[in-house]
Order: sequence, then structure tokens, then C-alpha cells
Amino acid sequence: MSAALLGLLLAAGCQSQPAKESEKEVIPAPNRIEAPADAWMAETLDQLAPVLPTHSTHVPRPLEETADIRRTLATLSQVVDSRTSDPQTPWAIGHGILARGPNLKLSNGQNGVDWLFSQYAEELPAGGHTYIQFPESQGKIRVEPHSDLVLKGLTEVGVDPDRIVMVQGHPHPIADLWRGSLVRTFLVPTRNHSRYASPDDIAWSLQGLTAWAPPHLAWVALDGTPMNLDDLTDYTAAVLFQETRFMATTMAAGQPFERKGQGIFRYTCGGAHLLQGVAFAVLHGFGSAPARQVIDEQVPMMFYRYPIELDIYRKAEAALPTQADKIVVQRMKFSGHWLETMSKLAAMGVYTPDDAQLKVLATAATELGAAATDLKDRGLLDDLDAVRARDEQQYLDIVGDSAHGIRGLELALGRGEVRW
Repeated sequence: MSAALLGLLLAAGCQSQPAKESEKEVIPAPNRIEAPADAWMAETLDQLAPVLPTHSTHVPRPLEETADIRRTLATLSQVVDSRTSDPQTPWAIGHGILARGPNLKLSNGQNGVDWLFSQYAEELPAGGHTYIQFPESQGKIRVEPHSDLVLKGLTEVGVDPDRIVMVQGHPHPIADLWRGSLVRTFLVPTRNHSRYASPDDIAWSLQGLTAWAPPHLAWVALDGTPMNLDDLTDYTAAVLFQETRFMATTMAAGQPFERKGQGIFRYTCGGAHLLQGVAFAVLHGFGSAPARQVIDEQVPMMFYRYPIELDIYRKAEAALPTQADKIVVQRMKFSGHWLETMSKLAAMGVYTPDDAQLKVLATAATELGAAATDLKDRGLLDDLDAVRARDEQQYLDIVGDSAHGIRGLELALGRGEVRW
């Protein structure tokens, strides 16, 4: 298993950091090729019908809803309900939909899903048809900072792909967003020719694409690159495998790791989205047997990781009082994303928490609440406009991590469901 995955990764020439603008495409895109017999083309994608997930599951051993958890949900809700309902912040609306579902209502009275498409989506002409895409930004407005962040969120909360939305004045089924993402997705790792700036950007796309895909889906991207979801899943699993080798080594030796910005720590939210994306795709039936082994390996590694990394944050907070606000935000990010990730894996049947693991899950819920309380006590949650004025990234983290914290708690409590 290890040799096979390492071989795939090394052949791919994986970049773990975004390429510089001048380095993103050093080799010309391939000429259009003759499509494999089973591959979909831009000209025919309008006929590709989404296949909805067949499973809707909950964690097998939910946490007990305590008074502390209720307080945590109330604190995080204060942030999410006030900030993700702003019609002018599409990235936040996407997080609000993740936390609150497809019926999210904005402060202007509009439905969040409908508003996102009518105000921020763009039509995408391809192969004689018109699909949909979201831009990374619209002027100075951040729309979709990660590829397919909106698609991933919509598929996760169970939005109907046949639901009609308005895009640039024209009606479209939401499935046209999925089709548009497929036709724009290309990856030739050996040539560093990719839609993605780095492997870190694949996670949301992988979950969103596989959520509605039939088995062994193959297509030809607009630039002529032949693609299939099994290969995309295997490549991303290989990235996850490689970027957690240092942690697997220290775990096997019974030693703690150090956090030096290496490996998985270079990825968004500490690699939580990378693991979630690969796990979803694999459990949804994509990729090879070694990819499933990668996911199985991650379970003990994540439980090994939690107390060590939490201790790193605690020590850093004590040692660097002038940076305490930022470190507390990172504590909240880590605990919320960890709880969300491990609850998803449990709900999908990757593991059933034993008593010891259930205690760690409960600890993560407690720490999430403690970090949220610390932020409130520091005054950050009651004056988010001031936070944004002095530190945009900190503001983004607080709002986004509050949404993921709510999602993680709802899953851990057995109220949230995972569709796969």
C-alpha cells in the first residue's frame, strides 16, 4: 500500500503550496484529444443526470447534549446568524448554508441559495450549452476562495440538483453548477498542468464532484484533458498519505510531533478539508483499495494528534500573550474542524468510537466551547466589525470556524446527518 501510493505521488510531482502565478502553467495545455467511449464531453454533459447519495447516516454513538454544549452553540450561533446572513458576503453565506441548511434566510429576506446564484454566479458557455460557475471573487468581494466551495456545501446539505435558480437573468438547474465544474476540472500531475493552484485546493472540489456522480465517471475537460473521478480520488489520497508521513512515524515511535509548518500543517484548517474530501469520495465508491486504507489509517492518527496539537496551542498561548487572540482562534478552528471530521468519518462507518475515543470527542466539544468563550471574553465576538477592520483574516477565521463548529457539534450530537 505505502509503495503504491508513494509511487503515484512521486510520479505526480505534488506541490503542497500554491504555485506562483508565473509557474502555474509552464507547459502548454494538451490539444483536444479523442474522448474515450465512456467519457462525457462538454457537448453532451447537459444529458449527464446527477446521481443522488443513497446513504443518510448519523454518528453511531452521539455525545450527550450538556449545558456547556448548549452555551457553545448559542455563542457560535451569535456569530453565524449575524454574519452569514449578510447579502454582501457570499463566502460567508456559503458557510451559513453549511451550518443552517438550504433554507438559510438573509437579512434582506432572500433565501441564501437563491441569492448566491442570482447575484454571484456566472454562466459558462461550453460545447454549445451554458453551464454555471462561481468566480473566486467579484471585484473586491470574496466569492469562492476554494474551488467548488459552494458546490461542496450545497451537496452536503442536500440541495436538490433540479432546483431552478436564476443566473445572470436566466433559469438554470443547480446541476448546471456541477456540470460546469466537471468541464472545468483538469489535472495532469506529471506536467503540473491543473485547474488547481495546489493540491490543497482539490478537497472541496473532490467532495462536490463525487457527491452527484455515477460510478467511474469519466469526462474530457474543456482544454482536452481526459479525466475520471477514480484517478482524481487516488491522487488526492496519495497527497493525504504523503503529507501525514511525519505524523505516522512519530506515532509509531510513541513520540509527540512538533508543529513546524510541515506536511499536513501547510493545508487549509490543518488538512481537515483534505481528509474530509478524500474520505467522502472513497466512501462514496471512488478510488482504489489503497485509498480506503489511507482513510482507515487516519482514524488512529487523528486521535493521536488531537491532545498533542491542543497542548501545542495551550503552551503557545501562555508563551506569547501578545498573540493570544490569534492562537485562541486557532484553538477554535482546530477543535471544531477535528470534531466535524471525526464525526463525519464515524457517521460514514469508517469507525465506531470506543469509550476512549468518545472521551476525546467530548473533550473536543468542550475545548471548542472554551475557545469560543475565551474569544467572547476577549471582546472579539461582540465587535466583529472592529476585528475585521484591523485583521481581515482573523475575521474570516472567526466566522467560518464558527460555522464549522456548529456543524461539528450537530454531527457529534447525532442531530446532523451525512449524505453519501
